[in-house]
Amino acid sequence: MADKRVPSPEEIQKEFEKVVKDKFGGNIQFHTSVQGMPKRPMDSSELTPSLEEQEEKRRQKRQSIRFDYKPKEVKSFLDKNVIHQDEAKKALSIAICDHYNHVIKCLNSPEEPSKNYAKQNVLMLGPTGVGKTYLVRQIAELIGVPFVKADATRFSETGYVGANVDDLIRDLVQQADGDIELAQYGIIYLDEADKLAGSGSVRGKDVSGRGVQFGLLKLMEETEVDLRSSNDMMSQMKNFMDMQSKGKVEKEVINTRHILFIVSGAFNGLSDIIDSRVSRGSLGIGGELKDEKTATEFFHQVKTQDFIEYGFEPEFVGRLPVRVICSELSEKDLFEILKYSEGSIVKQYVESFKSYGIDAVIDDEAMRAVAKKAFEEKTGARGLVTVLESIFRDFKFELPSTGIKELKVDKNLVNDPKKSLNHVLEFAKNDKRSAARIEIENFEKDFLNKHKMGIRFDENSRRKIADLSLSQGVGIDEVCAKILQSYEHGLSLIKQNTGQGEFVITQDVVENPKKILEKWIRESYSNL
Repeated sequence: MADKRVPSPEEIQKEFEKVVKDKFGGNIQFHTSVQGMPKRPMDSSELTPSLEEQEEKRRQKRQSIRFDYKPKEVKSFLDKNVIHQDEAKKALSIAICDHYNHVIKCLNSPEEPSKNYAKQNVLMLGPTGVGKTYLVRQIAELIGVPFVKADATRFSETGYVGANVDDLIRDLVQQADGDIELAQYGIIYLDEADKLAGSGSVRGKDVSGRGVQFGLLKLMEETEVDLRSSNDMMSQMKNFMDMQSKGKVEKEVINTRHILFIVSGAFNGLSDIIDSRVSRGSLGIGGELKDEKTATEFFHQVKTQDFIEYGFEPEFVGRLPVRVICSELSEKDLFEILKYSEGSIVKQYVESFKSYGIDAVIDDEAMRAVAKKAFEEKTGARGLVTVLESIFRDFKFELPSTGIKELKVDKNLVNDPKKSLNHVLEFAKNDKRSAARIEIENFEKDFLNKHKMGIRFDENSRRKIADLSLSQGVGIDEVCAKILQSYEHGLSLIKQNTGQGEFVITQDVVENPKKILEKWIRESYSNL
């Protein structure tokens, strides 16, 4: 009797889901990940590569991971894409170089790991929209390592409803296309970390604040994470396959020793804590009243105790030795982002108009006006997107159908886009009418040569034909031919009755060609 083919994990999963849904109904939801799962049954040589193959793979991986940048070179790269934030870029460049120089050293001498190195995990502080995420993403692209960005608010303490912090590591492996060795040198960026601050008012366990902090502690230092989550259906299917084929479950783990963690947040309210501490030290006999300061200026004076008072565990703050302060963006900064940044959103809008055959030219005064409006939004660089979308929405809707080839964007257009759009559309109509005049005259000549009768469109009919051509998106010849499609015979009959050889085409003819022709024919008989 022939051996039965061993079903794939995907087939087993589908069958399992069918059984469960048949028993419990369609309300059961399955959340699966293909991380680490083979696409087909694998033979033993694929499941257990030889020691030589494993060592060769590690050797190739060590050669592919290169880092020979100096801090100034990293900052120069960031300067091309991120405007302002010089101190933040400098601090990040140093931390990145320290970390990846250590990684390369460990790759080259895996038997002798340095005992004098503390991982340079980073804590970034700054308001929304100042470029924190963009900075980290640019660094990951420069180095060529996988990068995962997540919001801290999605996690809860292990064992409670919500995502597990270990999922960050599994996501990193997924970003590395399943390459575990590459993933263990990646970057994890956790935004909105300020939301993890515990609160003394919380009764019972704080599973989404302090609980997550403790969950992150082991990841940020060094631990091994099982890539087969107990909550993931596909992982459990693979465990089942291992038991079927080997009699035991093969563990797939990743070590977090060389994964760099960067956490960030706006930290609203932290400046008040710093202010209170600084004020206690500066006021008193002979003390001077402090000057008004922004939150960013206070952040430069932050100490570990301020974070603890804010609601962070001392151990958690201790795992983040590098503190990077991102400043608020001024109106001038926003203008420079538009004009000089390689990733400027202006380029996106220019390209989108270009796809419709329209050359959009945005002058400096227009960009300054956009920056002013964006600054008033108080959302940093994100305000630029909001303002530009509001300005150009109707332009992008209307202009592709007009035949306009150029759009000059100045300060007046930015400040009153509706009025400017009406002006542009009116210009497009006039331009179309000017072009239509020549085409209509050519149609008149062709009609005379072909039918030996003259026609002449008056000014109103020409304007109407141009508008029809514009609105219908068809040529002048096509509009005229459609209007006069039955006029050849009708005008010949009138010519026989009256001897008339030239006819004026009015707006009434354009709007009601059949009705007017019938009227003219009746009148030609009444004059016999």
